[in-house]
Amino acid sequence: MWLRIVVGVLLVLMIAPILVMIPLSFSSQVAFQFPPESYSMQWYENFWNNRQWTEGLWRSVVVAFFTAIVSLALGTMAALAVNRLTFPGKKIFLNLMVAPMVIPVIVVGIAMYHTFSAYKLTNSIPGLVLAHSILAIPIVFVTIMAGLKGVDGNLELAAQSLGSTPIGAFFKVTLPLIRSSVFTSALFAFITSLDEVVVSIFIAGSKTKTLPIVMWENMRTQVDPTIAAVSTLLIVGTAVFLILSQSVSKGGDARS
Repeated sequence: MWLRIVVGVLLVLMIAPILVMIPLSFSSQVAFQFPPESYSMQWYENFWNNRQWTEGLWRSVVVAFFTAIVSLALGTMAALAVNRLTFPGKKIFLNLMVAPMVIPVIVVGIAMYHTFSAYKLTNSIPGLVLAHSILAIPIVFVTIMAGLKGVDGNLELAAQSLGSTPIGAFFKVTLPLIRSSVFTSALFAFITSLDEVVVSIFIAGSKTKTLPIVMWENMRTQVDPTIAAVSTLLIVGTAVFLILSQSVSKGGDARS
């Protein structure tokens, strides 16, 4: 009981400052004041009527979508290789796969800028997708690895003995068993890309600003409750994604 109380208090202390942004986004005043004296939807209207904000949101969604696809494909193949195969340097490969989760993001951003600029990938959507995928692949890799631990590899061998190809056995046998892990990792990759700002600052340019970059620039030049409205939309969107992830995971567990 005491553990639950302590954990509950810690969660409240962590979440309460974030939830303060929600009432501030409905404020009718031009400056931040909590609690607001009156309420209005003007800052949400300002967001949807401002081309810079909407283009940043659309660009972030597109980049996050393709990041989820790329990182899901590469992360799943890497997880299968580590789980199913034995090869020289396996431990080194495993450490390299999770390295972007350990190395400071600022270091990763500088390294990506130095490399991507040589191949003219800066200030481009493909460059942003590749950069965000490097950060999202470890998350996919770890999540898929966790899902594969509960799958018996002999099931694929049985499918192959009945005439299926290795690829066919994966899609017909293994993939349905880890679909909850696949969906969860894809959502985490999407959220990671949607929220990334440090690496995006190094890779993006004037024509490829994502929503977090627009938020960062507006906080430096002018601060109005529009930033609270954007933050509220991101909070709600992230919460919806997490609820979907939990629903799919529970559904997968129930079916299994």
